[in-house]
Amino acid sequence: MAPQQTVATSGTAESPARSDETGAALPGDTETFWALHGLVDHLGREGGVTYTGYTTPPGGTDPVAWQMGLSSAGLAQIDFAEAAGSLAALGHPVRLQLLQAIYEGTSTVAELGKDERFGTSGQIYHHVHALAGAGWLESARRGHWRVPAQRIVPLLTLVLIGTH
Repeated sequence: MAPQQTVATSGTAESPARSDETGAALPGDTETFWALHGLVDHLGREGGVTYTGYTTPPGGTDPVAWQMGLSSAGLAQIDFAEAAGSLAALGHPVRLQLLQAIYEGTSTVAELGKDERFGTSGQIYHHVHALAGAGWLESARRGHWRVPAQRIVPLLTLVLIGTH
């Protein structure tokens, strides 16, 4: 079975914007925009931003569920610069490849070192420690790394943003 993919944009000719009972302009296609309609139902006219996910990581047995959101008023209180450290750690292609390999089940620097994309063990340790310092990796046990459960959906959300 091929994976289902939904790419949604607002206000296109295929799904014209309409106003809901709160007066908010929403895309009319409630099948495609079910999450957006739920957000407006929950937060009302003020709105906000949310991301959510439910997935079982490769090789995992337990699903991970995560939801984060802020109202528009809450978003107005954020200093965007606070995100710099976390986002900067992801700003290197090798780090993203390392995260993907670890997410998919490779857990040690020795295993990662078998893949020439990642460079020397010293370079791998440098990248792994930068990712761990930013909270994108944690030590599962001595010498073994994993993406923390609470970071899986945020990481996948950022990858989705960056690729679509």
